[in-house]
Amino acid sequence: MPASIRRSRPKPGVQRNPDVDPDVDIDIDNDNDNDNDNDNDNDPEGHVAVPTAPRLELVPELAPDPEPEADLEAEDEVEAEVEVESPAEGTSPAAVARNRVIAVVSAKGGVGKTTIATNLAVGLAQDSPLGVVLIDADMQFGDVATALSLAPSRTLPDLVSGVVPNDTMVLKTYLTPHPSGFYVVCGAETPDEGDRVTGDQLANLIAQLATAFQYVIIDTSPGLGDHALAAIELATDAVMVCDMSVPSIRGLRKELSILADIGIMPASRHVVLNFGDHSSGMSVRDVEQTIGVPVDIAIRRSNRVALSTNRGLPLLAEGARSPATGAFKALVRRFDPTASLKAGRRHRRVVVS
Repeated sequence: MPASIRRSRPKPGVQRNPDVDPDVDIDIDNDNDNDNDNDNDNDPEGHVAVPTAPRLELVPELAPDPEPEADLEAEDEVEAEVEVESPAEGTSPAAVARNRVIAVVSAKGGVGKTTIATNLAVGLAQDSPLGVVLIDADMQFGDVATALSLAPSRTLPDLVSGVVPNDTMVLKTYLTPHPSGFYVVCGAETPDEGDRVTGDQLANLIAQLATAFQYVIIDTSPGLGDHALAAIELATDAVMVCDMSVPSIRGLRKELSILADIGIMPASRHVVLNFGDHSSGMSVRDVEQTIGVPVDIAIRRSNRVALSTNRGLPLLAEGARSPATGAFKALVRRFDPTASLKAGRRHRRVVVS
């Protein structure tokens, strides 16, 4: 285990679970779909204590992506009533709508983490114009600028050096605006420049931006290095991404176990299964049984997503209609600060179709 992980301290009120072995498969009860399950039930087997959620299933057959003019109203989502924890009685919208720090993380590279982070930024900016900032925290090979077709004059190393980190007004002038209505901290141009940014410098930048923006999204580097841990430790939410390959799924299982053990798992966790299809010989149920927690969002494999990434125009900014569009929108809705207040103890369950 890296020294950076051993040095991490658990957050107050979070207990370590030494009985969880990341190398042993963790099973969950997939037969119990009762919407009234108690999220706080204790697991006598020492499994990672996380809220339960309804299981998502991919469609049995995958058809080619429909043309934009086709009627896709039925493909975006299927709604179901499921019980979730509601805010405490007397909670005001202002108290719920606090600033969110969202770390998009994965154990392995190549799982579409940057695509998810950029679409999340576009979607949140539609509801909170100029209230969103996206940080490319992949120090060596971050490609957020490429995914958004940006040519920044300032990059991450510029924002963590000199007087900039101590002056919020100057810091804002160093951000790169995106036409969709959010700001970007683009990654270093070379790996050598990125290596000069420390985990403490990144943490200071995140903390400062969190005071000025409603949403701070961090596209982290794969794994649990110093920079990823610095982002996760400050995050209110973690978007945990994997695909349907065995190394990615096992990596996520170990990542969840380690974060729970060292006590820095963010308060809200959102598991996203990307590149969903049946050609891998695995199902969503198989993924859930391996990682030991429910999958919250499943994004179907789509050529249109790859095309939008190559064009540098996120799918939600492009406005193209595809099965993946509904999944991205469902992920964005999970960060609606008033969703729980509007729906009481009910929220939507999105089924990929």
